[in-house]
Amino acid sequence: MTRTEIFEALKKMTTEERLELIETASKMIREDIYTNTKIHVSNKLNLAEAAEIMRPFYEPGSELIVFADQDTEDFYEYEDYA
Repeated sequence: MTRTEIFEALKKMTTEERLELIETASKMIREDIYTNTKIHVSNKLNLAEAAEIMRPFYEPGSELIVFADQDTEDFYEYEDYA
């Protein structure tokens, strides 16, 4: 059924039928959101697990370490940084 056909069918419905349709559609959408959110949350890693997974990528000798700041000197101590 196309959107145009749906709109035409809606025009032929009574106000009560439209409200019932809206309520049913809203309930279906809320159930979909709840189901998708529940699945998404259950698949999330906690921060500690994520850190352990990423640890090898930031160890000395890895490819990503070149993007890390190896300078241990504090930046805020510089007088002329601006």
